[in-house]
Amino acid sequence: MNRSYQPREPSRRLKGLLIVIALHAALGYALASGMARKGLNLIKKPLQAVIIQEVILPPPPSPPVKVIKTAEPQAPRTDSAPPIQHPDVLPAPSASPVELPPREVHPPIKPTAPIAAAPIAAPDQQKTQVASMESEYASRVRAMLNAIKRYPTGRAASQQRPQGKVKVWFTLARGGSLLEAGVLESSNSNLLDDAALATVRRGVYPSFPANTWEGQDHHKFVAEMEFSPPSA
Repeated sequence: MNRSYQPREPSRRLKGLLIVIALHAALGYALASGMARKGLNLIKKPLQAVIIQEVILPPPPSPPVKVIKTAEPQAPRTDSAPPIQHPDVLPAPSASPVELPPREVHPPIKPTAPIAAAPIAAPDQQKTQVASMESEYASRVRAMLNAIKRYPTGRAASQQRPQGKVKVWFTLARGGSLLEAGVLESSNSNLLDDAALATVRRGVYPSFPANTWEGQDHHKFVAEMEFSPPSA
């Protein structure tokens, strides 16, 4: 579809031109009179800052505390009133006294002579008693070892048939337990030495008697055992 060009009206063009001319005239007058410059200065001028300081008011004073005095408690009065006597009530008749049997008089006890305490043994006597108990204990141990000793057995013992004495040492605790043992003097035969040590390890030993080997937790003993081959 073809549209024909319609020219604008000349009156509208004239009006627009007049408005542009009026605006330029107003702008030129403002520049000439300095109004625009004053407006720019007002815009550039910084605003004065107003500082508002916060005022803190002190807290109101607290009201005075009233002290209320309490009355001290008073002890109740105990005014004992005199007993009221009734004329019609008669006092109870008093009981007749009871006669007690005559008291037996025993003759005074004569003090007996004090029992004499057992005499305390002198220090030398105590040492002698302790030494005797220690010697008796060692003798019992040696007798026990000689009673339980056994001659070595086996092919070597039957062929060599060794004979001799072995001196051994051993340490016992106070309770009778064996701590250690060894050969002090050999019999020149390993078979007899081993048999003597086996005897010491097999033994059952009693505890130490009281007051013996004082201050010692264990004690070392020495025993001698003699071995001879059994008769054929």
